[in-house]
Amino acid sequence: MKIRKRLESAEGYLTLGMHDDALAELDAALAQQPDSGDAVAAKAFVLLCARRYAEAEAWFKKLLTLRPKDTDGWIHLAYCRRRTRSLEAAVEALEHALRLRTGHPLANYNMACYLAVQGRHAEALLLLENAIRKDTTYGRLARDEEDFESMRRLPGFQSLVAQS
Repeated sequence: MKIRKRLESAEGYLTLGMHDDALAELDAALAQQPDSGDAVAAKAFVLLCARRYAEAEAWFKKLLTLRPKDTDGWIHLAYCRRRTRSLEAAVEALEHALRLRTGHPLANYNMACYLAVQGRHAEALLLLENAIRKDTTYGRLARDEEDFESMRRLPGFQSLVAQS
């Protein structure tokens, strides 16, 4: 079976929540073409969706050796590192994403979350504002985000999320 067909099958399985079947298709694709960036990215993403963060982290690292300018790869690596290593490791990965695409709304939102947890509220507000400016969905998400608990009473935070 061609690699493209295997990737499509994996996507179908993922849509159905059948992570193990998706991974089997991706492993078969990778056996055919071990350095396929698309297959590596897909495997990392399926592992992320399955909440197998340590395994996903390893695959996102492999993806970033193949595609060092993959902003989404850096964002997802940060997400995994937040769950497997430390907040500092997550921030480090997001810094790469933001260097590549300063205005990326998800990178700005996630970094705002991480900085809020660290008590760096002024920086977090600026990043949250950047995210909301690009996509107002992030303002609605911020209302219930646990990471912003320490900022809820700040007037700047309240006015930002009230606008969304």
